[in-house]
Amino acid sequence: MSSGVSREELKETLLRVSRKVGSQSGLFTQAVAERLGLAGIDVDSLDVLLTEGRVTVGRLAELTGLTTGSATRMVDRLEQAGFVHRVPDPADRRRVLVEIAPGVDAKLHALHDSLREAETALYDNYDDEHLALIAEFMEKAGDVLFEESLKLRAPETETEAGGSYAAPVGGVTSGRLIFLTGAPRITVRGDPSLADLYRADFMGPVPRMRVRGGVVTVAYPKFGWFDWRAQIAGQFIDASAHWQKDYGDIVLNASIPWAIEMRGGISTWTADLRAIRLESFELRGGASSVEVTLPAPVGVVPIRVIGGVNRLSIERPAGTAAGVDVKGGVSEIVLDGRTQHGAGRFSFETPGASSSPDRYEIEVLGGAAKLTVSAR
Repeated sequence: MSSGVSREELKETLLRVSRKVGSQSGLFTQAVAERLGLAGIDVDSLDVLLTEGRVTVGRLAELTGLTTGSATRMVDRLEQAGFVHRVPDPADRRRVLVEIAPGVDAKLHALHDSLREAETALYDNYDDEHLALIAEFMEKAGDVLFEESLKLRAPETETEAGGSYAAPVGGVTSGRLIFLTGAPRITVRGDPSLADLYRADFMGPVPRMRVRGGVVTVAYPKFGWFDWRAQIAGQFIDASAHWQKDYGDIVLNASIPWAIEMRGGISTWTADLRAIRLESFELRGGASSVEVTLPAPVGVVPIRVIGGVNRLSIERPAGTAAGVDVKGGVSEIVLDGRTQHGAGRFSFETPGASSSPDRYEIEVLGGAAKLTVSAR
């Protein structure tokens, strides 16, 4: 800490500098857009495609903050100007993906070369430890901005205690279920007959649920025990007893693919996802008990657990290719009926998994008391 500068003053400086960087980034994007004869949001969309690769129009709308209709019109405009192409999804010919047109990436990189060189020279002023810290901060700051953007753009209507809640599908072609805060006992399942985008029922604390462009966010009120971690003082705990009477049941429309994220930790999470197409699953913040029944994968599907978990059980269809990488240690791991105790960093994959086009890549970063990966 600088001499004579308090922690609160440093935080205020960081807030001010962050806003300045955001403003200058917007100015640079606009300058690039002017060079290409595009709008700023067009350049943002091209940057998304460079980073994410092929995506659906719905996913592009989610990442740029546009409605699905506005994103569709933007893609029409960019396709006519030769910046993007629509291509069929090789994994599902009924879906259409958007990708960068040949040569466009080179144009964008050329306009960013000077900035890249200047930023690289700036990085040379810091050692590896500082750069790693800066990278971690920037990634987390990006997550905060994304979550706050969702809050601002979401409708102001909130759920009330009791009852069933739902939202129409509209023109949504893919869904994303995000738990922004900690949660008690939650069950999630897919239903091919569900006409709505989702349906939810709650007992006990009722979260705020908001929907925009296929992104369903769930935010529970802040409770002291929602800030827990599954590993305290080196000991894994089971916090589910604190919410025996509190639960949520969420049903997802199985006609569209889904990505699921839990960002604030959870007590007990049970998911039967056999009816849906799962694009990704990520748990942050720790958990007491997590049981997931997976569908057959389409493409490479990442399953990431960041933060300690007491019991984690993952069941996949028989014959499904899977790789498991445990980086935080595990007290007991059961892989397809074989048990191992006291493993540190541990890696395993089914025969031929690395070359299979359809597989699960399971990564556990925060450690677990018991991890079970089985085939049904």
